[in-house]
Amino acid sequence: MSAPSPTPAQPAPAPAHARWRLPRWRWRDALWIALALAAVVALRNGQSSYEQRDAPLLQPAPAARAAGRNFAVEVGKLKVAQAYLLKGDFSHPEDRVLRSPGVWLSVLAKVEALERPGYLTAQIRTRDGLVYVASNKERPKLKGINLSERELAPGLAETGAWFFELPPDKLEGAHLQFYWGLLLPEGGDSLVDVDLKLDKAAADKLRADAKPVLDLRM
Repeated sequence: MSAPSPTPAQPAPAPAHARWRLPRWRWRDALWIALALAAVVALRNGQSSYEQRDAPLLQPAPAARAAGRNFAVEVGKLKVAQAYLLKGDFSHPEDRVLRSPGVWLSVLAKVEALERPGYLTAQIRTRDGLVYVASNKERPKLKGINLSERELAPGLAETGAWFFELPPDKLEGAHLQFYWGLLLPEGGDSLVDVDLKLDKAAADKLRADAKPVLDLRM
């Protein structure tokens, strides 16, 4: 009877600390990774933020003649009222009072398109950053007076007023802003900014002179 074949010798198991040891990174590898991360951070810091890239360019201008892309504006008198008395029309024959949760601010102006026809939009920006766009052409409905959504033709100046509804305590420090078109201006476009010079004394006077109901019937 032949003797059983010897069992092949098995290699000794590696120590536990050797099995779990991670490969050592050479110092050159760590240096390249650090340099790559620094380059990524530098590129990101050099890029403009979303707001910076897409926000319009604020362009300060005098009230006497504020000019922007394709338009010029001469800002006139300001007037505050609690409500407007409007003449009736075909849909509402009787005279009516148009009220606001705050106050009405009207801004007289002379506007002109310089190169091509289109629309000019106005808004009030308060000192705390809130924006109030001028009311639409139906509020108040004053054909030939309300400048909102009125199409302008090049070389033909138009006179009228924009009407804003805003809280009475937002008058102080307010700025009047303009941009060409009916949509908010995109990055690189101009947003013309006019300081209305409404310090506390001027704002208080506007509020004190505000009529409970201002007659706008024509």
